[in-house]
Amino acid sequence: MKSWAVWLLLCVGLLGSQSLRADDTVIAKTDSQVKSSVLPQKGATTFDLAQTILPLSAGQFAVGRWDGSLQLWDLPPSRSNQGPTLRSVSTLPSRAGVLSLVKIEEGLVLSSHDQGSLALWTQTEGGFALRSIVEFPSQLGAVTSGALVSVGTQKVLLIGHESGFVSLWQKTRWSLAWLGQTDVRSPSPVPSPYALRHIRAVVPWKDSLVLVGSEDGDVTQLRLRLVAHGVDAVVIHRARHSPTAQRGINGMALLGDLLAVTSCTVGSEPNLHLLRVEPGRLVPLDALELKRDSQREQVFSFAVLAVDRPIGKTLWVSTQEGLVWQVLVVDEKLRRWGSVSVSSGVGTALFYDKERQLLVAVGHEATVLRVP
Repeated sequence: MKSWAVWLLLCVGLLGSQSLRADDTVIAKTDSQVKSSVLPQKGATTFDLAQTILPLSAGQFAVGRWDGSLQLWDLPPSRSNQGPTLRSVSTLPSRAGVLSLVKIEEGLVLSSHDQGSLALWTQTEGGFALRSIVEFPSQLGAVTSGALVSVGTQKVLLIGHESGFVSLWQKTRWSLAWLGQTDVRSPSPVPSPYALRHIRAVVPWKDSLVLVGSEDGDVTQLRLRLVAHGVDAVVIHRARHSPTAQRGINGMALLGDLLAVTSCTVGSEPNLHLLRVEPGRLVPLDALELKRDSQREQVFSFAVLAVDRPIGKTLWVSTQEGLVWQVLVVDEKLRRWGSVSVSSGVGTALFYDKERQLLVAVGHEATVLRVP
């Protein structure tokens, strides 16, 4: 043991057994007081769990994490036994968590930034370079989802915020131009102890119709329209993703007109739901509980991917137990097809590289699964 450490232990022992005089007052220090005075005190914790993932071209993908990092990864060759390779790490100037990533065009990526702004990044050969910070009204809150939507011949960026509003943008030569905002908050949120309004999914459907999924429990259909000042969004229908839901929506994915919605099991409430989308209507079809440990009171399902495969319409769903579940959609019903462990007990962000037939799951670790 180093000499300074021995000296410190001896001093602690002496202090624990003697009295000290200060201003003619004798203060007796107990062992517990001495120990607490020299122990390290816990400060803040940085949480590096992946929140969002974005496929890019040339076998690369981006990961946004809660520690504020924006990572660029390379996929391994499809027949390799290697995992993904981390190429670069950038950090949000705000140091806030990266809650959402949206590819605007080749080489240009949008990310969340803080409560009143978003960040635009240029993808370079070696990583991401910050292009600009774009401000918006701070009452909208952080960016939590987004997608490019076709409206006639125009491309409109529809962004979901943590307040339950969506904002509309158009790309300009160097930045983004604000077009407006729309309130999609539910008038009767789910009875969850987590009173959140975060819009977790923006999914383009067809004919300028967009589906928006919120943590208040509702799936909202929006119609985007060309108007004099540009484009606006009008709510044409809303429905609860499940009539018995006690938690909100975490993710959504489309297979044609079939919409998969992830949420959370609470008791016997399922955490995967299937609905059929029709103009101005959402029809519940089926639901499934994805939970391995029957004793757990609740299990969140985080991300869902929908893929047409030779074996049929396939859903991959990541859950709080560190699993990726495979579910087949047969005759508008959900059929559980097993699960694979991919992380140490947390939900993972997912994407599928069809060319390499690799399913990627990123939590604290990054895992590739070869898809037969």
